[in-house]
Amino acid sequence: MASLSLGAWRPLIRTVAGQGQVALTVDDAPTPEALPAMLDLLDQHRAKATFFMSGFRALRALDLVAETVRRGHAVYAHGWEHVRLDRCPITRLAQDLERSEELLRRFRPTPRPYLIRLPYNGGYRNARIHRALEAWSPGCQIAHWQLSTEDHVIASKHSTEADARAEIATQVARLANSPNLANALLLMHDQPVNEVPDGGLKAWVTVELMRQLLEMLSARGLASVAVTPRPSVPVWERFILR
Repeated sequence: MASLSLGAWRPLIRTVAGQGQVALTVDDAPTPEALPAMLDLLDQHRAKATFFMSGFRALRALDLVAETVRRGHAVYAHGWEHVRLDRCPITRLAQDLERSEELLRRFRPTPRPYLIRLPYNGGYRNARIHRALEAWSPGCQIAHWQLSTEDHVIASKHSTEADARAEIATQVARLANSPNLANALLLMHDQPVNEVPDGGLKAWVTVELMRQLLEMLSARGLASVAVTPRPSVPVWERFILR
């Protein structure tokens, strides 16, 4: 599906360019129940990830923001609260992003160009939202994804680790068999915001998914790297969004 605008579209990223690479992206971080184990797993597999952090969670876990940056992962704002900003007054979009980025820049310089993923990816085909994003951070790009782990429904569907482990294995196998796996941006979450962090099954699902996913990528010889902005974008993409 193609969407048209009068030159408003910001570049969209769904893949990485490097041979034998994928980009693991994690929304809704940081939660103290899951993120430390996730960072350890990434280290064990010599993998890097891109974290889109929710400001209200980051504020309660500043040490984890610092640790994520220290370990070499990319960190961007995911808004402050996890709401559909495309359904809010347009002024709130910049306010939420700036409030989150003000917190994150305590731990690393503000990246330029900025990579943006709004909660629920809301508004990624809305020209009004693209214009607002460009006004907030000129030259910004939108980090979409090629494949989703569908982890936001796993914990809510199961009540035991055994059942959840089987569901995770099913989802990871689906990704492993996808013809689009190589070079894909992969979407997962640090205890999705639609699930209340509990330090129990929900956190366990997040960590177990990361473990199985990284093991699958390693078995296929695929390295997880941080997302980088596209170095050049054809002019026509400002007018046609695919």
